[in-house]
Amino acid sequence: MISKLLVNQFKCIDSVELELASLNLLTGPNSTGKSTLIQALLLLAQCIRRGEMRHGESLLNGEFAKLGTAQDVRNIYTNQKKCVISFEMEHGQFVSGEMVFEENDEEDSIKLTNAQLFKNVDIIYLNHDRVGVKDIYDKNLENVSRIGTAGEYAFDYLSRNRLEPLPEPDFSVEVTKVGMNLGNQVDYWLEKIMGYRVSAEGIESTNYVRVVYQQSQSNRKLRPYHIGTGVSYVANVIVAALSCKKGSIFIVENPEIHLHPAAQSKLLEFFVYLSTRGLQIFVETHSDHIFNGVRKLIHKGTMKKEDTAVYFMKKNEMECSEAVRIEITGEGKIKNQQKGLFDQFDDDLDELLDLNTYE
Repeated sequence: MISKLLVNQFKCIDSVELELASLNLLTGPNSTGKSTLIQALLLLAQCIRRGEMRHGESLLNGEFAKLGTAQDVRNIYTNQKKCVISFEMEHGQFVSGEMVFEENDEEDSIKLTNAQLFKNVDIIYLNHDRVGVKDIYDKNLENVSRIGTAGEYAFDYLSRNRLEPLPEPDFSVEVTKVGMNLGNQVDYWLEKIMGYRVSAEGIESTNYVRVVYQQSQSNRKLRPYHIGTGVSYVANVIVAALSCKKGSIFIVENPEIHLHPAAQSKLLEFFVYLSTRGLQIFVETHSDHIFNGVRKLIHKGTMKKEDTAVYFMKKNEMECSEAVRIEITGEGKIKNQQKGLFDQFDDDLDELLDLNTYE
């Protein structure tokens, strides 16, 4: 697990240090640096996977991140010559990548330190532009990533492994009448969150996988186009997360896409279930239901407050990003409320009631 993330002089970030936990939420207004922090994490992981970069190779464009050129990621507000991204691991050792910017330099090079400590860490990343509703999905013929950054191979993974046990036995839910294989476990969570079950099967002699859904109260099979859009989006998130093991890192952007508030809250329960069993999760979100779901589960005692880290991103007077850790008590209350931290409902209600809470 990564216990700390440090980012210096990367895009809109001057210097940010995050103390991390099992479940990490990044929230805040648009264009305040949430995606930039995730890109920094992914960039270093991408470079470590590819090894020490030689001058002239592109380190900024790969499996996880496609960021353009060195000048595209340089902090234009501070104009510094060097970018450093570091992870502190649980044992206290640092893994880092240092990139030096030269004038008009369009080529990339990076110096890695202690890369071997992170080289074999399993990472699954689902970006905001995920694959949605389709009747058929592609098979993963190249097998570069088992899920794909858009979740494009999630259903192929399900079709190949639906009768196999979960890669991590401790992630299984042991409930009467719920089987322990991947297909059963995916169905358990999808039914709990959305009220559906899903099956995926490779179409023989083709490069495609067929997906079919069933309502919980009916045996009628339905094509993806005849159910709510959110069901497909949640299904590939569930498959992706259950493909992981203890010690894996799971990163997902905007998991609330197309989801009703109740489903968003239940999806948060899924993330908490896995994070308390050894999966480190990073969630970028604009959902107050996910944020308040964390507070609720801390209040109920389902998770400990020290097992989650919530960061509110904002810009300072120099237009650089800052990260404020939101302090949540054991009762689920917020100790350091920030202007813009899911307070729009209160602002709207105050105006409707002709009140003026904020100056």
